[in-house]
Amino acid sequence: MEIELSDALDELVELQEATDEAHADVLRLQEELGDSAKWTDEQHVIWRDAWEDAREPWWLLDTALDHYAETLGLDRGELEATVQKAAGHVPLPDEDTGLAAAQA
Repeated sequence: MEIELSDALDELVELQEATDEAHADVLRLQEELGDSAKWTDEQHVIWRDAWEDAREPWWLLDTALDHYAETLGLDRGELEATVQKAAGHVPLPDEDTGLAAAQA
């Protein structure tokens, strides 16, 4: 069974959204905890655990990007830019190198 680009994009966008949500959770926690120089040992553990939890969706996304880029014969950077754009990221002017831009 051949992998379709649209199916891969759907999966990758879901992974990107999970990664973004986990990253936002870590940032919210950091804001709640305040100045890291004043954290208790318990607060350091809480933040470290949240960071470790956030790394899993990032790792899944990174691995899937590598897999689909290789399987579909696409440039990994362009695929990643396309996924980020589809997930609602606004690229900086010099970052707009996604597959959609290349196909335009």
